[in-house]
Amino acid sequence: MPHQRRPIVASSASLLRVVVLMIACSAPLHSQAGSPNGTQIPGRLPLADYLRELRQQLGQKSEPQRRHWRNADSLRLPIPAPPDSASGLLPHQQTQPRANLQHTPVSGSWPDASSSIFERYWWQILLGGSLIILQGLLISALIFALRSRRVTLDALHDERNQLEARVLQRTQELMEANTKLEQLATTDPLTGIGNRRRMTEQINRELDRGRRFGHPLSLLMADIDHFKNVNDQYGHEAGDRVIIAVAKALADGVRNIDMASRFGGEEFVLLMPETSIEVATSAAERLRQHIAELEVKGDKGESIRFTISIGVATAPPGNTMDTPSTLVSRADKALYQAKDGGRNRVVRNG
Repeated sequence: MPHQRRPIVASSASLLRVVVLMIACSAPLHSQAGSPNGTQIPGRLPLADYLRELRQQLGQKSEPQRRHWRNADSLRLPIPAPPDSASGLLPHQQTQPRANLQHTPVSGSWPDASSSIFERYWWQILLGGSLIILQGLLISALIFALRSRRVTLDALHDERNQLEARVLQRTQELMEANTKLEQLATTDPLTGIGNRRRMTEQINRELDRGRRFGHPLSLLMADIDHFKNVNDQYGHEAGDRVIIAVAKALADGVRNIDMASRFGGEEFVLLMPETSIEVATSAAERLRQHIAELEVKGDKGESIRFTISIGVATAPPGNTMDTPSTLVSRADKALYQAKDGGRNRVVRNG
């Protein structure tokens, strides 16, 4: 069905624009240049002709176009041009719509747009690049600092390990030195068996153990007979060899729990834990006989024979009166009795 034209009803805004155009058209228009024929453009435009031309252009548009054309935000009336010199009518002109950002197409571009993205956003690109470079420098500095710290920690760890190894080695050396000093302090340098200090400490420990467990403790004190004559006749070196032979015989002729020591000069002490006086006296007799059979060579190859006298004393089980000094004193008294009785014999006390 063909579209029927509706009567044109001008709005108040359109009427206002028509009035403004009428006033504008009634103003004198002066031509800056003459026409091609040399005729001058008339000073005023006929209002009737302008309205007729305007009505004709409006009648050629469809209803939606007329509605949009009558809109106050989109309407732009054509500006009348000077009339033709011949007819005096307005020429046909296309309406120039007002530029609107909302109607700008997506593919359109601004007339003053930059030719490239860099020219348009150069300061943003430079700022972003600077930030990236700065971040890279900060990360590099952090990695370098962490690596330096790790190297320092590794060096400190190695130095600590070396220091601990040196301390451990030094401690071990000190312990070995203390052990050697203890051995030197408690060992007779000539014979290699215990000395008087070591024997006194051992007697004290064995007395306490005997009281706690109810075991007897026997002690033998031996002395080389006529040792001064050996030194005077064969020399001190020969006398030292005799002392070494007696010490070896005492150390080899006892049990593992027994202990032999050089008490001083030509005197020796043999400690026998968990041994009664009868058993200790029998062991002393065997040692006396064994030493009487020994033979030591002198400096000139001569044969040196010698004997020992032994005194035996025992601390009975549960005895709380004996001390190292009292036990040694009773064994010493028995030794002197053996010497007074003719030497080369065993005497027990008690």
